Amino acid sequence: MSEADVRASLSTVFKECDKDKSGKIDAKEVEDALRRCQNCPGCKEKWDEARIKKEAADFLKQADKDKDSKVSEKEFVDFYTARLSK
Repeated sequence: MSEADVRASLSTVFKECDKDKSGKIDAKEVEDALRRCQNCPGCKEKWDEARIKKEAADFLKQADKDKDSKVSEKEFVDFYTARLSK
């Protein structure tokens, strides 16, 4: 898969997380996405609410480059593209 394909797929994932269609995802939207992942077939690890909130906060801290407490589509795509390329 090319980097362009990866970025396009990540953009699609971002849009699925951006429930209010604001162009940015906030802590609640990240937490909701993590909860949905818990219901995916094959999910072997179930997190309690405290873990979900911690993981969402950690993600926002790392991915939110402009420090507005939200993650833009570009920040999201750049964050995961960098991790997938390692």
